[in-house]
Amino acid sequence: MANGNQIVLDHTGFVGHGNTLAAWVTVGIMSVGVIVGIVGFTVGSTPVLIVGLGLIVVGLIAGWVLRSMGHGAGSEQRKHEARHHKA
Repeated sequence: MANGNQIVLDHTGFVGHGNTLAAWVTVGIMSVGVIVGIVGFTVGSTPVLIVGLGLIVVGLIAGWVLRSMGHGAGSEQRKHEARHHKA
């Protein structure tokens, strides 16, 4: 069926989808923290559970620090990469 109101999608723009060093480090550390926390909860070990929760907090702090250093979305470094990705 032909429709005069067809939608044209433009996929030529650079979209990072959170693919930054800050995002990867944050998710990586927090993932390890969740796994450690689950293991601690499952075996009933409070110290292991607390270490897992601590790793989650460390992941958040690491992501914030990296973003502040310019390794996150919206930074000048990412804008530079976006401008040169089109070429």
